[in-house]
Amino acid sequence: MSSAEAYIRTVEHEGVTYRFAMPSAEKQRAILFRLGKYGVEPMIRGLALAEIGANSSVAVAGGIVGSMLARMPEDDFNFICDSLLGKLFKEGSSTPLTLEDFSGRLKTYFTIVVLALGVTFEDFSGLLTLFQKSTASAEAPDSSQENESTQPSTGSSGVPA
Repeated sequence: MSSAEAYIRTVEHEGVTYRFAMPSAEKQRAILFRLGKYGVEPMIRGLALAEIGANSSVAVAGGIVGSMLARMPEDDFNFICDSLLGKLFKEGSSTPLTLEDFSGRLKTYFTIVVLALGVTFEDFSGLLTLFQKSTASAEAPDSSQENESTQPSTGSSGVPA
């Protein structure tokens, strides 16, 4: 394998394999800092759990897409997309794909972005997986997290007597 091939990564979605060049270390750092503003830890944890078989990585990526779109301004999201997938190819093709190639299939594009994040930062998710195994923190969230958003019952209907 040539040194250039060492920087090529692949992701698969809906039976199609996509290739992309790893962003530079400088761009990776910039991506992490941008993600950090919007809660990168749950995103990386979700991808790490998918790696250890808790869920399909594509299903997890789909959930993360919604989180990213809800939290992240377009400029930051565009920077991440452009940094990760500036040179995206379908396996077997030498013509780079652009955003326009995903017209009508933006969920596919966004899912590929998240899968590319998982591949690009696999060293983070690998560390997190080891941490979760050592602390047994890979369990499902407990019900106390659900109850934080639910008001406790007062036992009355709220109607004055």
